[in-house]
Amino acid sequence: MEKNVEIEVRNLNFYYGETLVLKNINLTIYKNKVTALIGPSGCGKTTFLRCLNRMHDLYAGNKYEGEIIFEEKNILNKNIDLISLRSKIGMVFQKPTPFPMSIFDNVAYGL
Repeated sequence: MEKNVEIEVRNLNFYYGETLVLKNINLTIYKNKVTALIGPSGCGKTTFLRCLNRMHDLYAGNKYEGEIIFEEKNILNKNIDLISLRSKIGMVFQKPTPFPMSIFDNVAYGL
């Protein structure tokens, strides 16, 4: 991976259960550059962003295929430390969506 590349997405497919919702996504995100995802409501922008820190893992039945390379590692690999990953790739969404756990656990999760 080039030195100025922060994240490299290769042939990413994402499924909610058996339903393919992201198909063959390839994208290079460069360091110190602005990257915009633009499209109509419901086209998969948020679903894609949630793939970048594996937020979909919190719900049963979701499946990833392909690669997301960050710090020279495929973050879709099952042995990735998700707490470390999420401390490096954070997200703030327009509408807050708590994780499927108690209020206390949602607040404490980021600590």
